[in-house]
Amino acid sequence: MKDYIFDLDNLFVEDKVKSAKNLKKFQEEEMSQNENNEQKNLENCLYDKTMHCPVCDYDFKARAIRKGKTRFVKSELDLRCIYDPVSPDYYDVIVCEQCGYAAISSKFNRITDRQAKQIINNISINYAHKTYPKVYDVDVAIERYKLALLNATVKGAKAGEKAYICLKLGWLYREKKDAQNEISYLKSAIEGFNLAFTNENFPICGLEEGTLLYIMSALNYRLGNTDESKKILGRLLVKTNVPEMIKKNAEDLRELLRATHK
Repeated sequence: MKDYIFDLDNLFVEDKVKSAKNLKKFQEEEMSQNENNEQKNLENCLYDKTMHCPVCDYDFKARAIRKGKTRFVKSELDLRCIYDPVSPDYYDVIVCEQCGYAAISSKFNRITDRQAKQIINNISINYAHKTYPKVYDVDVAIERYKLALLNATVKGAKAGEKAYICLKLGWLYREKKDAQNEISYLKSAIEGFNLAFTNENFPICGLEEGTLLYIMSALNYRLGNTDESKKILGRLLVKTNVPEMIKKNAEDLRELLRATHK
C-alpha cells in the first residue's frame, strides 16, 4: 500500500492565511460600522439653528446641541467641564460662513457698527467661504475659537472676552495633550482676566467675580505660580455671596496649596 507523505507543519498554512485575512476584513468592517454608529449618535445630539449675521446680514445655519443630549461627567480643578458624548465647548463659537465673522455665542450679536466695519475691512475681505462638518472634533473647535479670537482682536473687544476665548483654547489644547499651547493660552487668559478685573463690570462672559477669582487661582496653581494662586485665593475666601460649589472648590484648592508649601 502506498504511503502518502504530508508536510504536517505547513498543512494549514493557506487556511490560516485565509482566516487571518477574513478576520482582518471583519475587524475593519466592524470598526467602520462602529464609527458610523458613533457619528450618527453624535449627529442625533445636534441640530441646525438659523442665525443672522450682524456684520453682513447673511442668514446661515449654526450647529447646536439639542437640550438634554449631553451629560455632565466631571469638573477639573480649574472648572473645565467634561461632558459625554459631546462637549458644549465645541459649539460655543458661531461663525458666519459668508463673511468670517466669529464670536462666542453670548457675544455674537453684541457688536457695534464701527466694529462691524472693522470686521469687513480686515477679515471679510480676505475670508474664503468655508463649510464645516456636521460634527465638530477638537481640531475644528480650536480653529473656530482662533477665528473668534482674531475677530475679537480686530473689533477691539474687551480684555475679558479675549481672555475667555484664550481660556477655552487652553482647555481644548489640554484635551489634545498639547502642553505647550495649553500653557501659552492659559497664561494669556490670566493676563487678560487681570486686566478685566480692573476695567470691566461683572459678569464677564457669564462668569461672576467669585467664580473668576477661583479660576484664576486654579490656573496659577496649575502653571506652578503657587504664590500668586494663594494671593488670589485669599481674595476669594473673604468674599460673601460666593456660590457653594465655588466655596468648596476653593477649600480644596487651599488644601492643595498648603500641601505644596510643606
